[in-house]
Amino acid sequence: MLPVLIDMVIIVLLVGTLAYALVLDRRVRNLMAILRDIEPVVGAFSSAVDQSTRSVEELRSISKAVQRIEPSLEGKRAAVLAPQAAGAGRGKRAKDKNLVRGQVPVPGKSDLVRTFFDITKERKE
Repeated sequence: MLPVLIDMVIIVLLVGTLAYALVLDRRVRNLMAILRDIEPVVGAFSSAVDQSTRSVEELRSISKAVQRIEPSLEGKRAAVLAPQAAGAGRGKRAKDKNLVRGQVPVPGKSDLVRTFFDITKERKE
């Protein structure tokens, strides 16, 4: 009687294990199907993250290059600031009101912008 009871318990446990394995198999198959569906989205997101990382690195290197160029502009800044300090004209004073404290107008901004785009084009090539 006891061996039959033990066999019955083992059979019930085996049936339960098989049922759980089938349920688990279905869930894994559904998960794999979903992962296959979102694979392009994940790939696009990954490439966007890579591109943004490259862009940030390029901007950092460009800002370092501009900081290296900046000391050569100190003399030009002093020349630009001298007329403003002497009160040369109302138009310039009206413009200066829009400046933030500590902000200094930089002469040759177009050269800096052009340099930025030239460096960016060179790195893309």
